[in-house]
Amino acid sequence: KGDVPINKYRTPVAPKETEVAFVHKEGAVQSVINITYPVNLKPGSPDVIKARLMNAILGGGSTARLFMNLREKHGYTYGAYSSLNSDKLVGNFNANAKVRNEVTDSAITQFMVELNKMVNEKVSEEDLQDVKNYITGTFAYTLQDPQTIARFAVNTAKYNLPADYYNNYLKNVAAVTVDDIQAMAKKYIKPENAIVLVVGDKAEVADKLNDFAASKEVSFYDT
Repeated sequence: KGDVPINKYRTPVAPKETEVAFVHKEGAVQSVINITYPVNLKPGSPDVIKARLMNAILGGGSTARLFMNLREKHGYTYGAYSSLNSDKLVGNFNANAKVRNEVTDSAITQFMVELNKMVNEKVSEEDLQDVKNYITGTFAYTLQDPQTIARFAVNTAKYNLPADYYNNYLKNVAAVTVDDIQAMAKKYIKPENAIVLVVGDKAEVADKLNDFAASKEVSFYDT
């Protein structure tokens, strides 16, 4: 019967220009890179399915562009990935990898290459179809798990989704076009408004990162 406390907070917003934030980890032989910012993407939005396919092409797994570039082409990391998450209050984009100290700046450069390419160039029909096939197969497979059905029911109630949202899911996946993918990239991939967060050895890495910040200065933080 007591009063429920109300917490007031400022809604996170993306920086107006790219910022570089660095956290020192003494003796680290790797840098942990996160390129991240909040997005306005609500559960159940018409963008959610299209944005999922777009991110799957960019960084959703071991055949996606970030992985193929940073690991397979350049050998900077064991894996590079991205996520684009919807949320009732504030969603987020994140692209991440753990790389050797000496290639930290080179890895960030390649992240930016792939993010900008996603925005500026249309994906191929083949790339889109491959992702559709994967998501369709995964969706069908997970329906065998009662937890999946329960999660669908909870999400439908929690986010006030249409009753047929999951019944129509694969139909909506199939309807996504190459133009939809580029539209989602233009809307949600914002390397020019990102926080480039690096955790690593300051002496080994930090002085190579100034050029990634619009201000040409790295901001330092402790843990």
